[in-house]
Amino acid sequence: MRKLILTEWLSLDGIFDAELMNKWWIPFDSPSRQKYIQDTINNSEVMLYGRHTYEMLFPYWSSFKNNEQGVADQLNNCKKYLVTSMLKTAPWKNTTIINNSWIEEIKALKSEDGGHILVQGSSSLVKPLLEAGLVDELRLLINPYVVGKGKRLFTDEIATGLGAADAQLLEKNVLLLTYHPTRENV
Repeated sequence: MRKLILTEWLSLDGIFDAELMNKWWIPFDSPSRQKYIQDTINNSEVMLYGRHTYEMLFPYWSSFKNNEQGVADQLNNCKKYLVTSMLKTAPWKNTTIINNSWIEEIKALKSEDGGHILVQGSSSLVKPLLEAGLVDELRLLINPYVVGKGKRLFTDEIATGLGAADAQLLEKNVLLLTYHPTRENV
């Protein structure tokens, strides 16, 4: 059975907004954060994306040919699933579009033998995956910056119990928190 991992990058106040990354993400780069990201991507066999994240990542990563940042080859060659009802084609190599019954398709994919399924960003998938009990691990990279406004990962609509599995302090006071959903709603 595959493990489904959600990995999310946030400011201290829960902002997850890619348009504001120059404030809450870029200044806190470090070798340990880069290694964590590389290891997480390279140790996953399947990527699962929502449309916005897919459209943001595809043009950037698909242009690389020399394993830039230590993950380009993996991102360009691994199996990808795109949850969308708006797109009819997906140009990134090895991408399958899933829409109406995507939760059932992910359940089936999880039940197969194989490597991890990784969800990066893709906030529209977080709540349905948590509610369906499909998340095995939630990893949060929390950067020590309070943005104050912007798109939040956790909205008023998400309520779920989490059990702490691990906490690490990376360089530049970035926290890596790992949780296992308890399958209990709060």
